[in-house]
Amino acid sequence: MSDLSLKATPSTGFYNIIVSGKSFNLSTTALYSDSPNYFTDVFSSPLEESRTKIMFVDRDPEVFKDIVKHLQGYYVTPRDENHYADLISDATYYNLMKLKAQLRANYIVNVGGKVFRVDKEILEKRDAPNFFTSIGFGYGWEPSGIPPTPLPLTIPPPILDRDPELFSDILRYLQGYEIGIKDEVHRQNLLKDSRFYHLKGLTEKLLASSMTVNGFAKEESARNEILFRLKDIRPASVLLPENNNNNNQNNNDDILSDEIATGSTSHIMYKNKEGTVYVLLVEIHNIHLICRYGAPSSPMTATTTPITNPATPTNLSRMQPLVRPILELVLSDKDVQKLKNIAKSIKASEEIVTIIRSPDTCAFEIDGSMCSLEALSNTDKLSHLMKNDDGNRYLKLYVTRSILRLITNNSKVEMEMLKCEAFSSERGFNCKREFLPDEKRIAL
Repeated sequence: MSDLSLKATPSTGFYNIIVSGKSFNLSTTALYSDSPNYFTDVFSSPLEESRTKIMFVDRDPEVFKDIVKHLQGYYVTPRDENHYADLISDATYYNLMKLKAQLRANYIVNVGGKVFRVDKEILEKRDAPNFFTSIGFGYGWEPSGIPPTPLPLTIPPPILDRDPELFSDILRYLQGYEIGIKDEVHRQNLLKDSRFYHLKGLTEKLLASSMTVNGFAKEESARNEILFRLKDIRPASVLLPENNNNNNQNNNDDILSDEIATGSTSHIMYKNKEGTVYVLLVEIHNIHLICRYGAPSSPMTATTTPITNPATPTNLSRMQPLVRPILELVLSDKDVQKLKNIAKSIKASEEIVTIIRSPDTCAFEIDGSMCSLEALSNTDKLSHLMKNDDGNRYLKLYVTRSILRLITNNSKVEMEMLKCEAFSSERGFNCKREFLPDEKRIAL
């Protein structure tokens, strides 16, 4: 038998509840419409209030007007985030569980000065768990438990210092609509807020990516590749093949074997929200590539070799002595930090190797023309572009964009260049500049 059944049920009639000096009369039916609660507990107890049918409460009478409407059977709709917080606070104080459930079904939140009414079901049915289900509406804005006796509660209104227009786009996504990306700035801002709200599905959709099947991969497990801009990669989704042996939920477990690892060298992989694993490729923009040739008498000099690659520019296609260059990327601080974060996530050394691997299959484009690695090794034809540093010759290329495959070698992150678009001089760069489109007449 419950404790409530041991208490005397109030007699029929009306009860007078005086809230901070303002009197409200409520019937027994109204009091019990959302019970048990603070009022039914007091009026059915041996206390004096049970006999006099009068109760004094030190709360806000304006908020209590809405409490009365709720107890009388009306639907109470919060006006804004402050009213919402007040209603939640008093619903907790009076232990009105039905009112709390009603309020929690439709959240009211102020985002950047604009008030949104959000259906709880929308927040929970797509891309959950997220900020709203795990953090935002369960922490700080409502007590985690109901106190045993009514106590003054201070619940701050739900206010987020984020962009309201971006939040509108995110709500449309949660409602099942597609988001129209206006430009790259819009995409980047949406990406930033989708990460703030912990919306992993939306984050992956916003990432500029491309998936390919590499039919030339030596191992079947390394055929599936995914390309991201380096700045967009989420380190938590990066892994090494052997770091995910417990994944047995899909057919991509073969990727997690040691087949793609040779000795201490492994591809770095990317795992999406669905659990699919890919070989990770990254795209980097606006960096420099230093081709180091050493001194003229350096032992790096190779034997004379004919260059017959039909894709090689004609000015580099004669038989010349070749010196295989050492290629080194000059990365921005942000790029280096991102690579360090990736290294940290896979428990590799945070010492990033900037000397890159460049296989013969790398697609070099220099000054708008395809160029083989052999042609890039032709020191005689490149002599007019060479610079000298204490007797060591080098060529400095400006790389507008490059595709790299990330690997680990002896616990260090290294890069293998797959494609590179670069310029050897400012003149070559200027030749590729484009004019603005012609002005269009607008009929008024």
